[in-house]
Amino acid sequence: MVLSVHPLFNKASIFNVLMYQKDQLKEAFKKIPNAELDTDAPGVVARLAEQFGINVPVLDEANKFARTRETQVDVSRDPRRFIIDRSRPIHITGTEITFVIPFTGDAALFDVQPTSFTLNPPFGEVHRNELRLSYTVTDTQFDVEAEADRNIAQIKQHLNSLHPSAEQLQSELQQLASSLVAQRSKERGLHTQIIGGLKTPIRQEPPPAPGPSATAIYPPARRRASRKKSEDEWDVFVSHATEDKAAIARPLAEALRAKGLRVWYDDFSLKLGDSLRQSIDRGLARSLFGVVILSPYFFEKHWPQQELNGLATREVEGEKVILPIWHNIDAEEVRKNSPTLADRKAVRTDKGLDVVVQSIIEVVTP
Repeated sequence: MVLSVHPLFNKASIFNVLMYQKDQLKEAFKKIPNAELDTDAPGVVARLAEQFGINVPVLDEANKFARTRETQVDVSRDPRRFIIDRSRPIHITGTEITFVIPFTGDAALFDVQPTSFTLNPPFGEVHRNELRLSYTVTDTQFDVEAEADRNIAQIKQHLNSLHPSAEQLQSELQQLASSLVAQRSKERGLHTQIIGGLKTPIRQEPPPAPGPSATAIYPPARRRASRKKSEDEWDVFVSHATEDKAAIARPLAEALRAKGLRVWYDDFSLKLGDSLRQSIDRGLARSLFGVVILSPYFFEKHWPQQELNGLATREVEGEKVILPIWHNIDAEEVRKNSPTLADRKAVRTDKGLDVVVQSIIEVVTP
């Protein structure tokens, strides 16, 4: 039996997720106008707590089903088989069985390590709202359903371990939002007292002239303006699924390069013999921004999500580097796969390539 090797619950710590969600709530609160707080402060608190809470997935085992197909299996490394020459592949016919279990909740949490976990994580693949467990079987005596049930039980154990953290986060988000409302109210009260004691007539300042303010410029863009050009540094890293290469990734990369940006894109940056992982890691580390093309294919692929994790790690200290592009996907699908990205301002490819390029240029070279 061969198990599809995709470990779950091992990409991010639940502690980092909780911290990130609370930081996102703080950022969202800054954008809430005073008039909205005056109208319904309790409603604002409840909405923020719900928006930035985490929804632990629940498996719908009652609707579990299986898909099967015939496949070829290399058994040259199987120690149980008598094989004289193991230097070359030896294929036999096997059966690939994929168990599909629907679920509700945040798909991204299948990558989060709970406070209680095992050193041997369960395996599986997440495709939108489905958990898939794939096995390749060559032995008719092997009980593949029993093996799948054991794996599902281990997955449920990890999911159950996330529930206390989700409940804790919900409570902390409520408290955090309430404290931010109280702090804003106190600050407004002090402001009113201070200006109320003035005897000099007060006039409002005229509105500022149109144009981007200094605070609107992302810190990486400031670094771009001050650093020298280097062949081993890039302005943007383009992360995408292979299936989106022809439709959007390559045209976008070429258009950005034509605008004078230094673009890390696999077709541009990888040379014959390069290590894929090392090249991607270098591109992620030495690019100021990450242009992430979110699509149904993106969330089904391992490599693009690894790249996204690398960019998210750089945002832990609060510096925004991820520039999301929505391609053939809507807000609900993004929210199912990544609640944190769903709240991020994005540009849609259906508005046209020129609009997408201009949106990126305005951030990278303000």
